[in-house]
This record gives sequence, C-alpha cells and structure tokens, in this order.
Amino acid sequence: MIESRYKKYIRGRGTEMKILIVDDEIFALKTLERLLSEEDDMEILQAGDCYDAYMMYEEMHPDIVITDILMKGGIGGEWLIEKLLSYDSQAKIIVCSGRPKADLLKYKLMGAKHCIQKPIKYQELWDCIDDII
Repeated sequence: MIESRYKKYIRGRGTEMKILIVDDEIFALKTLERLLSEEDDMEILQAGDCYDAYMMYEEMHPDIVITDILMKGGIGGEWLIEKLLSYDSQAKIIVCSGRPKADLLKYKLMGAKHCIQKPIKYQELWDCIDDII
C-alpha cells in the first residue's frame, strides 16, 4: 500500500482529511470522488447543492471544499463562497467551473484559494490541494 502524501498533515490532527465536493451534476461528483479516493486517509463528503453543502460544512468541518459555481436551483457557488467565508474566514475553497478562465478571477477575489477550469486535470487538482494544506 502506498503511504499517503498527507500522512504528516493527518498525524498532527489525528483524523482523516475531509474534502467536501459540491456539484449538482452526479457525473462530476462521482468523477471527483474517484480521483480523490485514490489517496489514503481521506474522507470524501458530497453535496448536490450549495445549501446542503453549507449545512454539511457547519456540521462536519471539512478541511477543503471543492465547488462548482453554476448549479440548478438558483443558489450557486458564489453564495456558498460568501456564506462559508462569513462562517469561517479560514475556509479553504477550490472552485471547479466550466466558466472561461477570465471569469474565474472573480472567485479568487471573493476568497477562493484556487480556481480550476473543467474538465479537471488530475495533477492540477492535486497541486491545488497540496498548496492549500
């Protein structure tokens, strides 16, 4: 078994790293879950909308939130970024969106740590996670 690259981070806390994935597309949720679950010592949480994601954040306190921006139901990723950062100014948020790269700067200015364009590249996602922790 390959030792987790996050073993040192986890050892200091005594728990698995928790990552919350937020997307209204089931395929996107499952794809990200599959990519992230390749790493040992990670608990992957999923939410299909921003309201559920916010409630899960309050209850589960994930280390990182990976969210889409445009979602059905009227409440999108911008709302989630604002709510998470007002609840926890240290929230670590990665935005994954199909929006043009120029549009993604807005979300960094709002407080997201990283913004990735879809389709997500495996190494780019891991580089963002490495940088955040």
